[in-house]
Amino acid sequence: MNTAPTPLPDAPRIAIIGTGVMGSTILTALRVAGWPQDRITAAARSEGNAKSVRENHGIVVELDAAAAVDGADAVILAVKPQDMATALGQIADKVKEGALVITVAAALPTSFYEERLPEGTPVVRAMPNTPSIVARGATGIAAGANATPSHLQLAAGMLRATGLVVAVDEAQIDAVAAISGSGPAYFYAFVEALTEAGVAQGLDRILATQLAAQTLVGSAFLLQHSGESPQHLRQGVSSKGGTTLAALSAMENAGLQGVVAAGVNAAVARARELSHELTATEDQA
Repeated sequence: MNTAPTPLPDAPRIAIIGTGVMGSTILTALRVAGWPQDRITAAARSEGNAKSVRENHGIVVELDAAAAVDGADAVILAVKPQDMATALGQIADKVKEGALVITVAAALPTSFYEERLPEGTPVVRAMPNTPSIVARGATGIAAGANATPSHLQLAAGMLRATGLVVAVDEAQIDAVAAISGSGPAYFYAFVEALTEAGVAQGLDRILATQLAAQTLVGSAFLLQHSGESPQHLRQGVSSKGGTTLAALSAMENAGLQGVVAAGVNAAVARARELSHELTATEDQA
């Protein structure tokens, strides 16, 4: 099987600011998708990290963020929210007119970037998740005040290498973060719970983990490819008077629906708190 990437000779030049987990994930996905080495630059915080990225991807990596974005058609900001104002201050004078800025940082609204970048700069806010590392991610994108459908299309084209990409209104980004951004942690927590339940019933821990993980992964695959609703598939496993229906009834009685809703509501509330805290801190600086 040929796994070589498809060349993209007309690909826009991209600068990735930040080479931590998400920055490196996007970089890897772009390279696998065929984005040319000479059309990507990156900025790293240390020479050790820069050397590693150079060796792994063969791209130019700068320690100076301004040098990395100079001449770029699109800039991907992958630094922590609390470091974003500093990063924007470093690159604002070098972002070329019309360049698209994509942020993958949580909590900060597009207006935060628009106020610190040249007037009219199109900004797209993206919320990816960690399965993007294996190209099975789910990312929501939202346009800022200056971003057009063409900018959203360009952002989606770059991020699609990491998995599913959906466009939403910015007001919905916190909900996206609560469902898919934080969702992998919910999945792992459920695997842990299933594993512990299996161990309590006498299964070996490694075996219980394998069974739980593969069952959830397989069920998700079936849901995605069957065209059926989760309700229909659930009913297909739940025979009247059977063990599955007994288990589901017990979970519902224990408050499964409410627990999940409480978790999502808490994630959304915390995202809004963080946004207020970060923007208030910058306004006072």
